[in-house]
Amino acid sequence: MKIMSQISGISAIAFAAGLSFSLIACEDSSSASDEDSSDSGAALGSSGSKDVNNDPSSSSGEESPASSGSVPAGMEGLPDDVVAFYPILSPCGEDFHPEGSCNSITGADGKEYRFECVGTKWEYNQDCEEPMCLTPASKLQHPECQFPECNADSEGLVHVRVTGSPRFGQGYVFYRCEQGKWVERLAWVECDTAGVTEGELCRVQTRSPGMMGYGGSWNCYKYAGKGTWNGVDCPTEPEKECNAENKGAKEKVAFANDTVFYMCSEGSKWVELSVGEYNCSTGNESVGDTCSFERDGEKKYFRYDSIPEADSRWVEAAFDPELGFCTENDANYWARAYAKKGDEYYYCSGTAWVATNLVPRQETDPRKEGLTDEEYDVLDLPKDAKVGDRANGLIEYCDYGRLLDLPGATAYDYCFSPNHYRYRGDGSWTAETLDELNEDEIDLDSLPCGGSTWCCAETEGMKRRVFVSFDEPEVIYQCVSEEIKLVEYLWNRYEKK
Repeated sequence: MKIMSQISGISAIAFAAGLSFSLIACEDSSSASDEDSSDSGAALGSSGSKDVNNDPSSSSGEESPASSGSVPAGMEGLPDDVVAFYPILSPCGEDFHPEGSCNSITGADGKEYRFECVGTKWEYNQDCEEPMCLTPASKLQHPECQFPECNADSEGLVHVRVTGSPRFGQGYVFYRCEQGKWVERLAWVECDTAGVTEGELCRVQTRSPGMMGYGGSWNCYKYAGKGTWNGVDCPTEPEKECNAENKGAKEKVAFANDTVFYMCSEGSKWVELSVGEYNCSTGNESVGDTCSFERDGEKKYFRYDSIPEADSRWVEAAFDPELGFCTENDANYWARAYAKKGDEYYYCSGTAWVATNLVPRQETDPRKEGLTDEEYDVLDLPKDAKVGDRANGLIEYCDYGRLLDLPGATAYDYCFSPNHYRYRGDGSWTAETLDELNEDEIDLDSLPCGGSTWCCAETEGMKRRVFVSFDEPEVIYQCVSEEIKLVEYLWNRYEKK
């Protein structure tokens, strides 16, 4: 067997496929995967609801209530356009519209006609009032839905709602449980008065910096006694002067709830340091150096890491005497760290070593020793194949605790093969190309479903393989009773959490 071209990177094909979002035909004889995914109801892009591109009356072979002259019970007297639209309301009784939720249709007369989900049917009820926190949309609209119950036991408890995105910076909104209700308050509610004397300062972060490190903000408060905090300007540097004589000196500013660390740097300016930099930095550190110290009664561990798109810095680590150090760098997509203690394997989550039953095969296969990922990936490609056959490489990627589009939004640990190869003949395999993925795509115009969907009565049972993203396994969707349903994830191994 020979490999015709060097693979430029183990994730290159997966990444290229990701740009195409290819939809690939599968044989009709393919079977559903297992009991965890065979009854999946997730429709392609619509969470199991009818494809809006299908005519709801013609695709099912049944006449709509308006065209047949029949009117659902309880809808007598409603406008014809409202009755006609009724059959394609979002499914009732599912996650997004549980029993007791409300829905509505705006008629041609401009009036809103309301319906209540009763069992699995929408019933006309103009007085429908949906309980707060019942639906996912309601939970997003009312942040307090995500908090625990506010009662006598939780009186005074503070919860923080996060807004925005990590990329551009996230804001924090503060709520306190007061007499049975979550009440929005200013950031001072995070300041504890226990053991605090008048005049002490409290510092609370109100916005995190974005990915480039800009945009973070803090509010500061001075304790006035009797539970009262008054807003003040936050100190931005130590009181001690920074000059050429004390360049490199470290100082700190203490708050009632926090400590900020500084170093006197070039230009006689105080520069803020992380707790790791303050306690570990020597000026001569190199990538891989480690450091530990006591803080707040706990042993803290740090490692000097090379950070992508940033300067190397001291990063807090989880540490185990047998497993070693674990930082965010060890949880990178293609470079996750694994270690073994006794008979059990662990992976680095970025903040801890976590025991697992699923480990990429290249971590345990003795054949991998001495081989590059590219060389190992092609070891088991079949010798007997026909031109165009497709096979997976040996390299695996494993992920943990991922929420996938299966019923119940259950978390899964799984391993899958991100790289795929095609047989060229004469014993040679090469990496699958983007053009080949596109060639596999189904021509909708060649199907009897009207050119806007691939699922209709004539294609019942048809399956399609779909590339989702380079960090998830491919999935199989099937046309079932004129609905597109997710029936299988193409992973190698998995565990339901």
